[in-house]
Amino acid sequence: MLRHGGVLFIQLCIWFAFFLIIHQSGHDHLSYKVMLFFVFLYLICTLTVRLISKNKVILILMILSTTLYLITELVLVIS
Repeated sequence: MLRHGGVLFIQLCIWFAFFLIIHQSGHDHLSYKVMLFFVFLYLICTLTVRLISKNKVILILMILSTTLYLITELVLVIS
């Protein structure tokens, strides 16, 4: 389980980097931000597939980290 926690931590660090990049480029078009979101999502997916061999665990970790990022972003936008 520590391995899965480590992968989740790495994913959250990558999402934090995405968060910093997006907030440093606040004047960019929405389409650029969406494209960058999918680039980071692909990076996280590739990393997770290389570190975890079970497809079910990969899907759960991807959904969990993406959901945590989106909830955090939503909370910051609302406040």
